[in-house]
This record gives sequence, C-alpha cells and structure tokens, in this order.
Amino acid sequence: MGIKVMRDKIELTGIVLSSMMVGDYDKRIVILTKERGKITAFAKGARRPNSPLLGISEPFNYGKFVLIEGYDAYRLTGGEVKEYFLELKNDIEGICYATYFCDILEYLSVEGVGDINVLNLLYLSFKALIKKEISNTLVRRVFEVKVLVYDGEAMETFACVKCGSKDAVAFSLRYNGLVCNACKVTDSRQLMDSTIYTLQYIVCTSLDKLFSFQVKNEVQEELDEVVEAYFSKHVPKKFNSLEILSSLS
Repeated sequence: MGIKVMRDKIELTGIVLSSMMVGDYDKRIVILTKERGKITAFAKGARRPNSPLLGISEPFNYGKFVLIEGYDAYRLTGGEVKEYFLELKNDIEGICYATYFCDILEYLSVEGVGDINVLNLLYLSFKALIKKEISNTLVRRVFEVKVLVYDGEAMETFACVKCGSKDAVAFSLRYNGLVCNACKVTDSRQLMDSTIYTLQYIVCTSLDKLFSFQVKNEVQEELDEVVEAYFSKHVPKKFNSLEILSSLS
C-alpha cells in the first residue's frame, strides 16, 4: 500500500509571465516570484467559467499565489490579485511590450533563485507603459539595459573598457561597452554626450527613478542602435513577441 505524502501550502508574491492551455480545462502558468524566482505551476480547472483560479492565472497579474510544491512543478490552489494591469491589457501595443518583457524574464530567470529587483523592474515597466509619461520605445530600452545589469551583463559606460580612461566617447559591440578615442576600433559608434549620460543613468540609478526622464529624438535613435545591438548579442533568442511588436511599428 502506497503512502500519500501531504505537502504544505506556501504563499509566494509574483507576476504571471505566461499562461498556456493544458487539456480541456487546465492551465500551465509561469510565475516570476520574489522568493523563488521563476516557477512553473499547474492550475487545475482554471479555464472553467466558475473557477476561482480563472482570474489569478492570467498573464501580467501581480499578487500573492497559494501553491502546493510538487516534485517538478507547483499546483496553484488560490491567491489574491493585487494588480490586474487592466489598462495595459486593453492596449494592443502595451500588450506586445509587456509580453516581450515577460518573455525575456522567462528566458533569463533562474528557477528557485528569487530576485526582488527583477520583479520590481517588471512591475515598474508595466506601470510606465500605462502612464505613458515616456515613450514605449524608451521604456523598452530602459528595461533591456537594466535587466542585463541584474543578469550580470552590464554594459561598461563609465570608462573605456580597454584602457580605463574616463574619456569614453564611442560604443564598441566587440568590447561590450564604451571606448576612448585612442582605443576605438572599426566597429565603434561615436555617441553624443547625452546618449552616454543616459546609458550611465539607466545602469546606475535606482528603480524608483528609472522611468522619470525623457530624451530627444536624436538620443533615442542612438539608444535604439546601441542597446539593440548589445542586447541581441547577450540575449540571442528570437522572441515571437518582438516580431509582432516590430510589425506594429
């Protein structure tokens, strides 16, 4: 006769990164949690109209999740949504950006390793998409730069990556950061002072001030070129959400 082991329920705080249909009525969800990083959970019956798990298992929802830990996944049993981000879900472009951010974190995040900074970055990025005080494009570039900082792949922006000179004036993809005039190579991209300052600000500033600035069009153009090249090098995965996002522009 087998022995049935009863496992205790746990409560984790996080954001639903993705939700996938399983069978006729169930869902498989991925949650980025403060305490345990990325986790996978199954929500039994979550697609039934009267299921208490129907709302909480939707992508982008932020809240507390009550789960039972299994051998290779969790089982969602309940929870409380603190923020639905309804304004975001009613905006096609906002949905595309938010999905892209979630896809990145689902790819980069490590299971079992919590990181409150990454969770807060995602939360505040959602808020910035809703408030529209800065452009969605700038929100994207800020997110891409900052998430690599937390992933240990920060761009060197305060000194020449080759000689250490503080007079760095150009970006080199080959050397993963800024270089001075003496160390410039063929792939170097000369940058305006404002662009360099913007990159420095994103890398070093605290999250609560991260989305509190705007840039001129010429700075945005340089940011787009530099950050896209740097991010693509360090995160080579091709995301479907990014292809959809590109089709809207």
